[in-house]
Amino acid sequence: MQDSLISIIVPIFNVENYLAECIESIQKQTYKNLEIILIDDGSTDQSGEICEHYARNDRRIMVIHQKNNGVVAARKCGLKRARGRYIGFVDGDDYINLDMYERLIQDIENTGADFVHSGFIENNKKYIFEKKVVDLSSCRIDFLRNTILGLEDGISPSIWSKLFKADLIKKSHNHIPNDCSFGEDLLSLCNCIFECNRIAITSDYYYYYRVRNGSLSHKSDIHDLERVFKLYQYLCNIFSHYNSYPYLDDLADEFLWIKLLTYMDRISGYNFQISRFYFKNVYKLVGKKIVIYGAGKVGKDYYAQISRYSNCTLVSWIDLNPERYCYPYVKLEGIEILNTIDFDLLIVAVMKEEIAEKIYDQLINEGIDRTKIYWSKPEKFTLNDHGEISA
Repeated sequence: MQDSLISIIVPIFNVENYLAECIESIQKQTYKNLEIILIDDGSTDQSGEICEHYARNDRRIMVIHQKNNGVVAARKCGLKRARGRYIGFVDGDDYINLDMYERLIQDIENTGADFVHSGFIENNKKYIFEKKVVDLSSCRIDFLRNTILGLEDGISPSIWSKLFKADLIKKSHNHIPNDCSFGEDLLSLCNCIFECNRIAITSDYYYYYRVRNGSLSHKSDIHDLERVFKLYQYLCNIFSHYNSYPYLDDLADEFLWIKLLTYMDRISGYNFQISRFYFKNVYKLVGKKIVIYGAGKVGKDYYAQISRYSNCTLVSWIDLNPERYCYPYVKLEGIEILNTIDFDLLIVAVMKEEIAEKIYDQLINEGIDRTKIYWSKPEKFTLNDHGEISA
């Protein structure tokens, strides 16, 4: 397995406080056949000197200094120099598990996938995905939609949580405009999904993503609106090259709508709802004691709506991994609390039916009465022709 060279591309800009931990986590990989390409993208701190220090003691490290052109151009520079059969990316302020690339290359070569995707940790919050191999020939647009819209059956758009076949990522990433500084990973991944045939997903996590105050991807200001619209235009441009697939224009519009709602949610502190709870016989909620299962976006939207109902009582909001979430003024509980509270109806707040079915089975195994469990596919709030919100 060590015969295949892996090129690791690290774009670096003013991350002197984190760079040593990043480089050492790559150097110490259990998979040794690595080419480590450090792109100093015009740093004005000591980042460039730190890169040179490590390169002097490790022949696998190549350092490239260039004027500041942004992360897309930095990655492209690395891709031009990369000689590996496979390519991975690590941001200069992050770090990785020591067995990350040994595990990922096993997955990609054992499955024949074009790239493999893993989970990650963001500021102590775990993002874990269901292990599977996806044959895109039968579900390309569905998988693309789930990924772009952040639904349960998609994957994270981040390219640093993945290992790619070199030809695929070089072709896909080189189509991204150099001036793109918001959503560039998503655009690159969209190209990959169109161009590849098989994706492997592992349920393990190896990457530690650090969110720093002031980083561009986590700023919330009026310029974010401009970035959202620019990203939408870039996405439409990518879709225009694959117009043999149906409904891509609708998908781009849906992406823009959700991004705008998410932006408004972030800057206002108010939950701008995307998913609408629908109960066929609403009168049956009257007087009921209700539990919501699921603390993701659907669960958050359901909580905002159901908690306002005056004719029923929301007794608990639960999740299998409540520690993953931190919502102000709301205490999330684990499923074990179901054995200690009295409730009439448990509403499963997830988007996909197959996920809901797994939750059904899990709850029934815990001794919950099946007649108390309810799921229906969440409806989407949309804009009508008059610009008004409707369901």
